[in-house]
Order: sequence, then structure tokens, then C-alpha cells
Amino acid sequence: MYRVQKILSMLGVLSRRECEKNIVKGLVKVNDIVATLGTKVKIGDSITFDKTKYTVSSAIFDSKIEIIIYHKPCGEIVTSKDNANRKTVFERLPDINGKWINIGRLDLETSGLLLFTNNGDIANKMMHPSSNISRKYEAIIKGSFNDIKKEQCIKGLDIGMSEIGKFNSISKCKSTTNKYTITLKTGKNREVRRVFRSVGCTVIKLKRIQYDNIKLNNLLVGEYRYLTEKEIKLLSIPFDN
Repeated sequence: MYRVQKILSMLGVLSRRECEKNIVKGLVKVNDIVATLGTKVKIGDSITFDKTKYTVSSAIFDSKIEIIIYHKPCGEIVTSKDNANRKTVFERLPDINGKWINIGRLDLETSGLLLFTNNGDIANKMMHPSSNISRKYEAIIKGSFNDIKKEQCIKGLDIGMSEIGKFNSISKCKSTTNKYTITLKTGKNREVRRVFRSVGCTVIKLKRIQYDNIKLNNLLVGEYRYLTEKEIKLLSIPFDN
């Protein structure tokens, strides 16, 4: 038998940490009884969360961890439901027995690489600050940007809301004078845009081209593909498949 939070995570409903938070709040039931962090489930039991009932079957334990890469276009929101009826990234993803969980986010105006998995534990590990995972972006900016400002961006800047934003590296693309490649290892909300804004520049276009060791390459906008076993082995986070 497994604890209920592990099963929900294996189903891709939530990361294990989020499962535990909802269990503490009394929002998870096992066989119609409110669960605790110590509640264990077996094959045939039912788990209810967010008005959805899941039946624990042997297939859950045999399910393979899946990870897909998706080329998000501008104008799509990273959420499963949107009250404003905007297009969401989940509308284009393949059907799955469980739920796709996004590994990180991109804001509405940002395009590029997004990873999704059916395993909440993997998503949580890759998004956790301790993972120290690198993200790479291409940004087209407006405004004067020189070596002094570059040094400030790498050293770290006050980007508001009591947060410090910084780039691990930044280099000018050869093809144009106002296009830069940026890497960073933190995932603060709109961090690239806020760091540039702090030195008087505005991001006109932003695209993520790499997450960890996975590159966007030639994947077309709005399309997805499954990571190969070789690519999964390149990820910085070890896990058992």
C-alpha cells in the first residue's frame, strides 16, 4: 500500500507537496472519508479530490513516466482553465490517463519551450529552487544596454516585491544589435522582463529556447513531441521510471 499523496502524484493530479497541502486542508477523501497524511490506499480504493473521483488500479503502478516538450505560442495561458476564455496550452496536448503537469511557466506574451509530465514528483523536483536548473531565453529589447548594465544584471538587481533578479549570463546575438541570449537559474515571475526593466530597457519579444539540457531546436510553434529515453536521461533530476 502507498500513501494517498504518492498515488495522486503518480496519477499526475498534483505534485506530492501540493497533495500534502490539500490533505492537511481536508480536501482529499479516500473511500469518501477525509484523508490524513498517513492514510494509505490499495488497489480498488477510491480517492476524491476537486470533485473528481479516482479509482486506484494496478495500471497506476505500471504507468510509465512521460515528458513532452511543447512550443508555446504567444497568447496562450499556462493554466488548465481560464475564466476569460483565453486559449490555454493544455488544449493542444495529447490525451492522457491522468493529468499533464507543466514544469514551470511562461507568461502570456512569452513563447518557447515548455515541458509537461504525468508525474507530479518529477515536476516538483525540477521546479524546486534547490534543483539549480538553467533556463535559456532569447530576448529582443528596446533601450540602451551597455557593459555596465550587463554587469548589474549579472550581479543582481532589485526587481520589486522584495525580490532580487539576476542573469547567470547574457550575450548579444550576432544576427542583430538588440537581441540577446540570457541564462538564469531562478524562476521568479517575469524575471527576465523585470531585470531588463530595472536597467531601463523593455523586452519587446521573449522566447525560451532551453530548459535544463532540453533544447527547443526546430519544433514548430504550437506543436509537441515526447522526449526520448536518451533525452530523459540528460535531465539533471534523477528518477526511477
